Amino acid sequence: MHSRRAQNNMRRMTPFLITVGLGLSVAAHAAEPEATDEMQSEIPAPTIDTDGDGLMDAWDRSGNGQPDAWDSDGDGQPDLLDNDGDGKPD
Repeated sequence: MHSRRAQNNMRRMTPFLITVGLGLSVAAHAAEPEATDEMQSEIPAPTIDTDGDGLMDAWDRSGNGQPDAWDSDGDGQPDLLDNDGDGKPD
């Protein structure tokens, strides 16, 4: 008789456990920060000094050791991009 009572208790608790689980997962998902444009547009600092003035002014986005994005106005963001891979701004 003991096992039958345990089965009945488990059957009664199952909807409650499912509801609690769903409620917690929805709450956890709602608490996650949403990706904003500001977060996605964060640009790393330039790593290559192309003009020899001691200031980093270019990025190696492709990882081949050659600059393929340049900061021409000194604002820390790439202004000139090389998207076709010829080593020159497009």
